[in-house]
Amino acid sequence: MTTASEVKVWDPLIRVFHWATVTLCLLNFFVLEEGSKPHKYAGYAVGVLLIIRLLWGIVGSHYARFGQWWPTPARVRHYLLQLARGRHPYYLGHNPLGALMIWLLLLSLIGTVITGWLTTWDAFWGEEWLEELHGIIANTLMAAVGIHATVVILTDRLTHSDLLRAMVLGKKRVPVDIRVEDPRSE
Repeated sequence: MTTASEVKVWDPLIRVFHWATVTLCLLNFFVLEEGSKPHKYAGYAVGVLLIIRLLWGIVGSHYARFGQWWPTPARVRHYLLQLARGRHPYYLGHNPLGALMIWLLLLSLIGTVITGWLTTWDAFWGEEWLEELHGIIANTLMAAVGIHATVVILTDRLTHSDLLRAMVLGKKRVPVDIRVEDPRSE
């Protein structure tokens, strides 16, 4: 029987950011009426969460820092080569493809918040192109969220990498016989 050690990965701020953002986006996309005050307030809350997350990506805990998991071309290439060879490298934080998805999600969130906020400005009041752009970015965000959730669940099931548990409890159980990849060495 293989034993495992527990490693702290996602700190409370990262987990609160993640689940609060998920909740607010689902509310805005599926429950709250577009343009209503609750919809706007949820968008502002996401904006505040994004500012905190971006700052935490610079000064936060080890696995929260962008530099720890930045998806450089070399890191992505190394990861894809490993997958092509039938190996699935084990990362405590984001793997390089996961890091690309996180950037897509963050940029889509930023775009959605900014375009939503701009629709409240007098200079852009009633501008159909801006409302359409806001909708396109929000739809892109939700499609990326669906892909992200699906891949996380599949990866967790196929590789037993403890992704879901870590996003809830902050810790991963790492089997002692597994090699943990360090993205900075790639």
